[in-house]
Amino acid sequence: MKYYKLGEPVAIRKAFGEAFYQAAKKDSKLVVVTADLGGSLTLNKFWQTFPNRYFNCGVAEQNMIGITAGLAIQGFTPFAASFGSFLTRTLDHVRQSIGHNNLNVKIVGSHGGVSNAKDGPSAHALEDLAMFRTFPQMAVVVMADANQIIKALPAIAKYPTSVYLRLYREPLPVFTDKNTPFTIGKANILRSGTDISLVACGPQVGFCLEAAGKLAKQSISAEVIDCHTLKPIDVKTITASAKKTQAVITVEDHYIDGGLGSAVAEVLSENHPTPMKRIGLTDFSTTGDYHDVIKKVGIDTQTIIKTVKKILIQKKKSS
Repeated sequence: MKYYKLGEPVAIRKAFGEAFYQAAKKDSKLVVVTADLGGSLTLNKFWQTFPNRYFNCGVAEQNMIGITAGLAIQGFTPFAASFGSFLTRTLDHVRQSIGHNNLNVKIVGSHGGVSNAKDGPSAHALEDLAMFRTFPQMAVVVMADANQIIKALPAIAKYPTSVYLRLYREPLPVFTDKNTPFTIGKANILRSGTDISLVACGPQVGFCLEAAGKLAKQSISAEVIDCHTLKPIDVKTITASAKKTQAVITVEDHYIDGGLGSAVAEVLSENHPTPMKRIGLTDFSTTGDYHDVIKKVGIDTQTIIKTVKKILIQKKKSS
């Protein structure tokens, strides 16, 4: 599979469909169960080529989970594919059918965060990371750009336990390449810095890189960490960065409680208590153009820059 050019705007969901198709050609155990959203997750090529490995439940997400559980028991590696905003209704079935039986099911929540901006708050997935992070034996992986899913998909398919994978709708510039490493549970330091650590997941990693570039022109050195795996989280990398910079900001397209910020706070409270600020949503979102929405809810580049400066002032006063 060819990688996308740096700076090319590509929706992560688009790259997911092709990456899954390529993996499925090599592994006949990979199957898809969807709640009538295979087209939105760009899985048409897969179901046209492998119709006997594609199951559409219609708008019945609970049934989707039950079917994937049965397929996992039979030795398949099923991917349950829907929008993240519709997965709240599946939790009882995930808990009882997948969790209690420790089944190897991959759950894909597309249109994560506010990336489905124009469809409004009812279509925004803002609770999903908190929900799935609580389940024992379930990894939680969040894609940052279209190139990352090319590496992540095979790793997720081979991962020995269940996985929640979050995708995004909005086409955004690609910022990783074929040489950027990807290992489940291992965060990537995409830019080294000494003044503050920016720990992000999803497209907000790209916004953090943009913010770090602008801050560098003002003699502020920001370290940018792509924490693509919220669980199992990379305690070593996050702790080492916090020890170096002594100030941490987390950035995520998710409610401020229960997601990346909470996970990083847990790591630091137990390993290296550090002044930190969480950037995320504190209320329901709104409807509109994607860039207008992220600005309104405060998860855009300018909000990151303003927050960095505020934290560094506090850091200077306390030193």
